[in-house]
Amino acid sequence: MAHSSDTALDHHDRTEFQLERLILFTDAVFAIAITLLVIEIRVPELHHATEAEAINGLLRLIPKFIGFFISFFVIAIYWVAHHRIFRFVRRLDTSLIWINLFFLLGIVLMPFTTAYQSEYSLLRTPWIVYSVNIIVVGFMQVRMQAYLRHRAHGLTLAHEHAHPDLDLYRPLSSPLVFAFSILLSFFLAPWVLRLVPAVAFPLLGLLHRRRHRRLHTAYERLARRPVPKAQKTPPTP
Repeated sequence: MAHSSDTALDHHDRTEFQLERLILFTDAVFAIAITLLVIEIRVPELHHATEAEAINGLLRLIPKFIGFFISFFVIAIYWVAHHRIFRFVRRLDTSLIWINLFFLLGIVLMPFTTAYQSEYSLLRTPWIVYSVNIIVVGFMQVRMQAYLRHRAHGLTLAHEHAHPDLDLYRPLSSPLVFAFSILLSFFLAPWVLRLVPAVAFPLLGLLHRRRHRRLHTAYERLARRPVPKAQKTPPTP
């Protein structure tokens, strides 16, 4: 009996260790990606060391700062979401590891696509490339959450599948916003497209909070519901 208990404990420790490795690796990738964003913003070279030239140098960096702030908050949103959904994970399997790696592939590309669209802010193609990058990241998060919610995989507890933090509506919103901006890019000036996420995300945040409260209320009501006891069949005479 003691040997069986020790074996179960060792298995639990290995599972916790593997999960911690994945989370630490993911956090490191996020930290590097978010740091590389600011590296692309270089101090402007001044041909003449005057106040007017210094101000003009900063003004020329405005597109890069806009790209930096958009990408910073996009990456931050995905990191918070990853932290939120992985607290439900009880164990790992190979498929989840690969889904997470493809998710991170989109994250590490963001410093490049951010620099590309910031450098050529008056062109449509760089914004489309940047938007496709975020769309891929968003759909990989949807794939990850859908995989975690699948009962057959057994990676989360059954009653947690209905938790609002695993709701698929929220991770779908970012890809839809940037897909919409791609459509608008054929009709609007490229610089206007930067306003789409700036306007859409605060509005979506309000909708997400309302939906989260509603789903959380339903989840708590479901959690408090008593489990029906199996009825005993009367003995046959």
